[in-house]
Amino acid sequence: MAVPVAASCVCVRLDKMFVLVFLCVCLIAKLCVSSEMVVTGAEKTCDALYRDGVQAYLEERWQDCIDNLEHALSSYRLLKQTTVNCRLTCHAAADETSPMGPKSVDDLQFFEKMIRKTLCLLKCNKHNPKDGLHGLPKSVLKEFEDLKPYEYLQLCYYQKNLLQKAASAVFTYLVNNPDNKVMQENLKFYSELPEVDMSEVVNFEARNYVSLYIHGAEAYQHEDYKSVISYIEESLEDYLRAEDECRAYCEGPFDQGWFPDFVSSIANHFTYCLKCKRRCPDKLNSLNGEKHQDLLASHYHFLQYAYYKVGNLRKACEAVASYLMFYPADETMMNNKEYYFKLPKVEKDFFTPREEAVEYVQRQEYELRLLDFIENEFSFKDGSENAIDINETEDGSS
Repeated sequence: MAVPVAASCVCVRLDKMFVLVFLCVCLIAKLCVSSEMVVTGAEKTCDALYRDGVQAYLEERWQDCIDNLEHALSSYRLLKQTTVNCRLTCHAAADETSPMGPKSVDDLQFFEKMIRKTLCLLKCNKHNPKDGLHGLPKSVLKEFEDLKPYEYLQLCYYQKNLLQKAASAVFTYLVNNPDNKVMQENLKFYSELPEVDMSEVVNFEARNYVSLYIHGAEAYQHEDYKSVISYIEESLEDYLRAEDECRAYCEGPFDQGWFPDFVSSIANHFTYCLKCKRRCPDKLNSLNGEKHQDLLASHYHFLQYAYYKVGNLRKACEAVASYLMFYPADETMMNNKEYYFKLPKVEKDFFTPREEAVEYVQRQEYELRLLDFIENEFSFKDGSENAIDINETEDGSS
């Protein structure tokens, strides 16, 4: 009888991720920031810190560039995290509150929940520093989302001979912008410097699940299956948390550009947020720049084999069933399931997928059906030949 097949080994190498040539730095900076705030010292806003950092870059004041941009990035992370935390906290609080009336009365329970969330958000956001993300100009917000500050930082680090940090700044930017030729050339330049250890180059913006997953893959290579379980379970938990935070971040303001009626307004904003949320897996399915479309599901592949090797057959079978929620026709996993099922201690109910996998796949399938409906049905001509297209509501990430 064939033994179950383990997960494929994942090897992440920095030195083969990009085609690299030579250092080329763009010295022309276009900065679109608010000029309304004049603040100094510890009271500087994220916007002001970024503006001053770029100005220092243009004036070749390298240490000021580093100080301001590093503080701007820290301020942005804080603003983003507090905003996301408020949305997640208020979502949970509204779900846990008992409704005022019966369920089937004019969708009132839905609107009651929205009202409760709104009240909670108003209270929570009062405690956010500097008005949260809403205090940032849209142009600056987009530059932070695109990791633009690292373009400036890498040269400022270089000019101060902080070569390891310069290489990491370039690498961080490339993880999010892998097709940028100038930064590819810059990383090639740093990789050839004797002062730079490419094995120590890091992604400054990496989530914890990235390193946890890589450690789990390394433990698998060394057949340390208890460590595989520990790392991969923690990575799975952090990945799901990261996606929840990404989805919450999508629930921001939206300029519809027109004045729809009540129902249309709700549908347009929901569609805008939904499209943003469906981009979250693609943003997260990266291990330091290497895309893995099956990253979430592969956690269960590692776990099914690791639990089998430590003798926990129920957990192994649960992981098999969970993986098959994502890829029900996967031949390798179907063979593993058949193998496990023939073991004397294994019962049919062992193959119950884990709750988080069921909820994730059900939500994903429902959302994809909704998007498919929107794409196919909300594009038509009215009686006056004016195009009506709900897909036009998407003009970028929230």
